[in-house]
Amino acid sequence: MERTEVLEVELLNRLKDETFRLISIPSHRDCTRINQYLQSRLSFLELKKQDVGKDGLYNLYSISPEKPVMINTHVDTVPPITMKNPFDPREKDGRIYGRGANDTKGLIAALIVALEDFKKNHPDRDIPVSVAFTVDEEQNSAMGSHKLVEVMEPVSSVLVLEPTYGKLCTAQMGSFEFRFTVRGESGHGSEFEKFKNPAREGFRLVEELEKSLSRPVNLIRVESGWEHYAVPESARFLCEFKLFEGENPELVERKVKQILSRGGDVEFVLEDVEPFQRFKKGDLFNAVKKAYVEATGKEAEEGIMPSWTDASNFHKAGFECVVFGFGDLSDCHTDRESISLEELVKMYRVIYRLLSILSQP
Repeated sequence: MERTEVLEVELLNRLKDETFRLISIPSHRDCTRINQYLQSRLSFLELKKQDVGKDGLYNLYSISPEKPVMINTHVDTVPPITMKNPFDPREKDGRIYGRGANDTKGLIAALIVALEDFKKNHPDRDIPVSVAFTVDEEQNSAMGSHKLVEVMEPVSSVLVLEPTYGKLCTAQMGSFEFRFTVRGESGHGSEFEKFKNPAREGFRLVEELEKSLSRPVNLIRVESGWEHYAVPESARFLCEFKLFEGENPELVERKVKQILSRGGDVEFVLEDVEPFQRFKKGDLFNAVKKAYVEATGKEAEEGIMPSWTDASNFHKAGFECVVFGFGDLSDCHTDRESISLEELVKMYRVIYRLLSILSQP
């Protein structure tokens, strides 16, 4: 086996081991252990703590004026949900499975190894980027990135690591999340024809919303009924749909309320709303694009991130943002969540090339 092949195998094993270690540390509630690991593992960065004012959670960051480009990703994950043995990572058919494998612990593993190798291969150079690990991203509050902005004055641009199918995302789809409750009169189950079932009425209203808004509505949660033989007296829906570029959230909310009012006794609650965001494009985008070409031999594809990310808070604060990472977003948050060994290697190579480009005069 030639030396280059040996190095390839060594790199792959290091990336696998790092991903396994990160997945094995639960971080869906308390992020203390994962942060302690990162602080120890990346001791050459001198990561500082920043309390975010929620449940004892804190960010880790290393930011300086000499490093205006920041690489950021979140360390928290969603809970196991239906995934069995979520913190016991396993490899199958060239993929690593486990909670957070792709969102975003595999990406963190690639970042760690790239930073480590750059430090080793260029002992005379400083790491050319600021680095930040945020918490609370998987919650509506997103206090991690919200608080991090307070210490980001030296930063000009942010590369946010998220699974984007390898696309360089310079925009983010908006979202409109809301609850509504339909109430009606209960009755004996055998006489259900005499009553308006609130669950059926709720589904009818969702269909009306989809027709009027010309887009699908995601039913995140539906609750109605009981085990007793009776028509339920209420039905509760948690829904979301995407907002496109140029749409006014206030006008959309007005339209939603108008449609739901046709259902009779209906209560509406706005949970969260984020308009479509198109990020600034500048030196960071060009640098990541160049790194991508040099690392993969292919042109990078530009895209729109379909999900909310911490880039939202950075964009609102005026920073240039690029959201990027290999991996299948549609499998994240499910029991299929995984990242391929090929994706890990490609992620490492793009980050390492970016570090090399940014370290040049």
